[in-house]
Amino acid sequence: MQLLLARLGRLEDLVCQGEEAAWAPYLAALDTLARVLDHMAPGRRGELLATSQMAARLNLSPKTLLRRKARGEICPAVQRGKLIRWRGDEITR
Repeated sequence: MQLLLARLGRLEDLVCQGEEAAWAPYLAALDTLARVLDHMAPGRRGELLATSQMAARLNLSPKTLLRRKARGEICPAVQRGKLIRWRGDEITR
């Protein structure tokens, strides 16, 4: 990730200086960075999310997410006592 960001910075400097030949590698590096970031997001590799991570994904507070769960609007992947985990692809009703 750090190498990719460093390369992107160097290429961006070249693009800003008017180097037309730098555009293709710059865009390729941007595309690669977008793909890497997508795979680094919580839940993308099958791991379960904590309530705070799931709430952030839905742009809610954790308290609001738990209220919606209590009303039956959304159902977690796992709940054992106070332990609640989410897949990340649950749909609110």
